Amino acid sequence: MIDAIASRGLRRPGLGSVFVLAIGTFVTGTDAFIVAGLLPSIAGSLDSSTAIAGQLVTAFAVAYALGSPILTTATATWSRRPILIGSLLAFALVNMVAAASPSMAVLAAARVFAGLVAGVFVPAASASATCLVEPSMRGRALAMVLGGTALATVLGVPIGLYAADLAGWRGAFLFVAAMAVAAAAAIAVLLPPIATPGRLPLARRLAMLRRRDVLSVLLVTVCANAGGFSVYTYLAPLFDGLGGRGTLQALIFTFGVAAAIGSYLSGHGSDRWGAVPVLVVILAAFTVNHVLLAVWTGALATSLLYVAVWGFTGWGTVPPQQHRLIERAGPGASIALSLNASAIYLGVALGGLLGGYVVDTAGAAWLWLPASACGALALLLLPVSMAAERRAGTA
Repeated sequence: MIDAIASRGLRRPGLGSVFVLAIGTFVTGTDAFIVAGLLPSIAGSLDSSTAIAGQLVTAFAVAYALGSPILTTATATWSRRPILIGSLLAFALVNMVAAASPSMAVLAAARVFAGLVAGVFVPAASASATCLVEPSMRGRALAMVLGGTALATVLGVPIGLYAADLAGWRGAFLFVAAMAVAAAAAIAVLLPPIATPGRLPLARRLAMLRRRDVLSVLLVTVCANAGGFSVYTYLAPLFDGLGGRGTLQALIFTFGVAAAIGSYLSGHGSDRWGAVPVLVVILAAFTVNHVLLAVWTGALATSLLYVAVWGFTGWGTVPPQQHRLIERAGPGASIALSLNASAIYLGVALGGLLGGYVVDTAGAAWLWLPASACGALALLLLPVSMAAERRAGTA
């Protein structure tokens, strides 16, 4: 179990040491979210359409979703520190390649490799965070690591877009590369020792993909993120009538702040009350909030309230889901967390497809429908996943 792995002669330093891992997820999160704001300038520079440039987002998400479980399995018994530092340095390199890309094909390839490398770092950081704290603080540790990604929407993306205003879209990728090098240096200097995971046979590692209790948890993750990102991908047309770029940035900023708070508080709540009760409350609020979008008045105040509740509940699902997977997976926790990360990005891709279909056929005003439907489905699937967990525990 992870407790035994983490405690072999090592003292758990506490949440302060987890912060250095959150710096790394801040970098990978900035890279994942910044591309959407660069699409017009990338398309113009590389003689492409915005629609084709938009596939750069898909390339990153699909590479992350498919590559993370495979690469995490392949590196499951490697020392954590080299993986964390090496993946961030590789992340810096692929972003430098992106900055120098002479064509859309080269840039797309760089985005694929960026997704693969991020899919190695984030699960390793999450698993390492649980080894640095007592079991009673795992939820908060996971929330802190996730909070780095949420904070990227608040600080990393705006700063990166400012870099793009000064030096073009290539400057934004160079900014991410520089941050990745700084994060690798911080981990090398500040991260305490972490025990190397025990050796787990390949057959047992691959068996994680066939476990119903694990897969049922992941299905909840997919549905919740599909609901949230069916709206997030199309924020611009949804709030087009409220004002210009400044209003949209204010809404995104509000979303990011609420996401960071929600991820931390849900992790804290999972430690105190358990993951499932927290999930029930969060998913119910998530679904109702998106239903209320149907009667949204178009006022800035109600829009800010909507994105705040949405950010809080949308990101608030992740720490309790991670908490459940760690309890189920034992020594395979890092593999289970990589699968959860893949489920998140599968939800991102699915949400983009659902939202795009609704915008094209009915208009952005109807985005509440796929968002609330996916939220309700996630809530309904929660008892199913709990039953699968109980059966697995009995077995």
